[in-house]
Amino acid sequence: MNLFYSSNINLDKKEITVDGQENTHMTKVLRKNVGSEIIITDGMGNKYFCKIIESNKFETLLSIYKKEKIITKRPLLKIGISLTKKIDRIEWFLEKSTEIGVSEITPIISKYSERKNLNMERSIKLLISAMKQSLSFSLPKLNMPIDFNDYLYINNDDFRSFICTCTGSENTLLKNKLLKNQNTNILIGPEGGFSDTEIDLAKRTNFTPVSLGKKRLRTETAGVMVCSIFSIIN
Repeated sequence: MNLFYSSNINLDKKEITVDGQENTHMTKVLRKNVGSEIIITDGMGNKYFCKIIESNKFETLLSIYKKEKIITKRPLLKIGISLTKKIDRIEWFLEKSTEIGVSEITPIISKYSERKNLNMERSIKLLISAMKQSLSFSLPKLNMPIDFNDYLYINNDDFRSFICTCTGSENTLLKNKLLKNQNTNILIGPEGGFSDTEIDLAKRTNFTPVSLGKKRLRTETAGVMVCSIFSIIN
């Protein structure tokens, strides 16, 4: 099954417009034309069954003949992750975490972060591509990079919050702390780790320090491991 994405959906007219790279892939690569049946998602859990009614090199117009809501009972996973010095590593995390099933990603800037910016347009395209590749109908929310301290004070009353750290041999493994069907919010630091001050502040704002094991992991590896543990438990 080929899955396409569009946010240009007119439910009153029961029409969807696909343009840009999605249109090129649909019409040039897969050679879909008028009358072809296409499946579209809006990234919000909706699955649209459509037929192409008009098409040109700029955009394709589709008529919706059926709509399904893909209901998932899985709890939400939010991850605040430090940006890596090499951009391809954080992009790898964005791709893999989307495939596994993250709900929301916030790049954070902490004391030892080596990067402070992210190409949002390119990153969202990576998320869309990973969503389609994994045949998912939910697109993770990607937030703008924010300061570590600001992330701590976001209202997450419905979430259990954790901060992953290599310091503190007494820290419990994350897999032993997670509860099934519980919304979860997890912080992952840069390769230099979080500072002691940051960890103390996180603890004062109800983040529980946890460990991912004895090995020291790269930031993006830790991120994917968190997603995997959460997915297995749920």
